[in-house]
Order: sequence, then C-alpha cells, then structure tokens
Amino acid sequence: MSTALRLLTAAALIAGTCTAAVADDPVASGPVVVPLHVNRGPMGDPRLGIDVTVGEKTVQVLADTGSRGLRVLASAVPAGSVHRTGRAAAGGYASGIVLHGEAATAPLAIGAARAPAADIELVDGISCADGRPDCPAANGSKPEMFGVLFPGILGLGSIDPPRGQCCSNPLPALAGGVGRTYVVRANFGAPELVLDPDAATVRAFTLLDVSRGTLPRGCVRVSASPSEVCGEVLFDTGTPQLVVTTTGIAAAGPYPPGTTATLTVGGWSHAFAVGPGTPLRLNLRRGDANRIVVGLAALQSVDVYYDLAGGRMGLLAR
Repeated sequence: MSTALRLLTAAALIAGTCTAAVADDPVASGPVVVPLHVNRGPMGDPRLGIDVTVGEKTVQVLADTGSRGLRVLASAVPAGSVHRTGRAAAGGYASGIVLHGEAATAPLAIGAARAPAADIELVDGISCADGRPDCPAANGSKPEMFGVLFPGILGLGSIDPPRGQCCSNPLPALAGGVGRTYVVRANFGAPELVLDPDAATVRAFTLLDVSRGTLPRGCVRVSASPSEVCGEVLFDTGTPQLVVTTTGIAAAGPYPPGTTATLTVGGWSHAFAVGPGTPLRLNLRRGDANRIVVGLAALQSVDVYYDLAGGRMGLLAR
C-alpha cells in the first residue's frame, strides 16, 4: 500500500507527450543521469515528475520512492505498443482508491536507458474500496495521480511484491544493468535520478543493510519533547512532509522556534528544522504502529541510494 497516495494532496501538472524510438538503441552505460521535473499542483504543492517512454509514447508520471512498479492508465499509452498478459492486476490504497487493470509488458525507456520488455500495470478502471465511498474516485471522479495531473506513477521503491504479482520496480530490467543501483536526488535546485552511480558517488553515502527485503528501522527525537519514536522508515518522494506515527502520545505541536526533529537510521543521523517559519512540517500522530515517513520536503536535504541487487540503501545529508 503506497504511503505516497495515502498522503498526497496535490501533484504536478503533466508535461506534454512526445514520441521516441525505443528499439535498436545502444545499451547505455552508467552513470545515466535522468532529470526530474519540479511541478506544482493547483494548490501550489511541489511534486517530482519523470519522463518515461512506454512503447513509442513518452508520458510524465509521478516519481515515487514510496511505492514500486510502473502503473499507468491504459488510455495514456498506444495499445499496439504494449502486450497484455491476461493476468489481472489490482492495487489498493489507504485513500480508498482501488485500481483495476492488467499486467502487461512493454518496451521502456528512462533517459538514455532502455528495456526491451518491462513489467507494468495498465490501469483500466478506478473505484472506491468498500467502506470508503468518499474516496477521490467517488462518483466517477478522476484521482489526481491517475487522470487529472498525471497518467500514472513510477514506483522506485526497493520492496517488490510477492512472486507472480504485479508490479516490480522496472529499473533492474534496463539493459546493461544500469538500473540495479541508483540515487534519487529530490532537491528542487537540480532534482535527478542517477542510474548506475560511480564508486566515488557511492562512497559518500552511509550504507544500510536491507537485504531481507524490509524497510530500515530508525528513530526520531523532537527537541521540544523528551520522548522519541522508533520504527520502520520510508523515504517517500510522494509524501509531502515528515510524518511520524506513534502508538504512544502524539504531541502534534505547535512547536516553538528552533525545534528540530533528529532522525537516526543505523550509523546515520540528520536534524531537520521543523519550528515555525520552516518549509518542513512535522506531522506527529497516533496510530496502531510506529512508522516514520520522510517526505519530499525533508528529502530536500537528503539523497537516497538504492542497491537492489546488493540489498543495501544509502543516505547522504546535504
């Protein structure tokens, strides 16, 4: 279930589409730098978009490290450029949105990197889950991420679905293995996805072991509070802010000037300013499990490295 869709309130305006050839291109060698686009939704909230060529059509979708797999409206890509597998593919989100679609394969291009056949989901319909009749798809409405602002989402997360289920992260399918390791730089000054970063780049990161296919665990301590919250940590470009869920007492603020939220994950630590007048808001709330979601505003000062084959993640504070 994507935290990105659960918390997303607005997204970037979709860029125009264009055509690009995918076949017969040379294999890219790393590093491959793919620019990300800073766009703003109708409420002014910034979002990161990425250009992805599916078959022969390029669309700009949400770049989302909080989910995995490319899920795109079937109506947004040429039917002749994708191969439907006949296997149903569905996704559900805490917002109440339920996707109805089919697993498919298609030639894929991200920047200079190409995949002759990558697994994707073609979304044919969207509805509301039972008990959530007021979800963003209610009464035939189009959700922001699937039809209003973007035609889909490129999930860059590291945790894949169970075997045989759609959809895995498509980056490892890119020719030459350039998508097996990558860096996501979300800073609005020059946001980018770096495929196959060089050794010097990787050495700058504090590396974490996530070989068991789980999220790293960490702790957040708020300077205005004597307690800390520890739990799984998700670095999520699709979530706007820093969200901490706790089973204990949730003192949601307001926080005094100079308040910081210090995040510690393994041997890495970084303090975020969350007091009045700062662009980063800390949403501290009570829930049934401890969880820390480091959203887009917090990722302005943090780069994230993913090593899918090696089961590692890396963090670099800027």
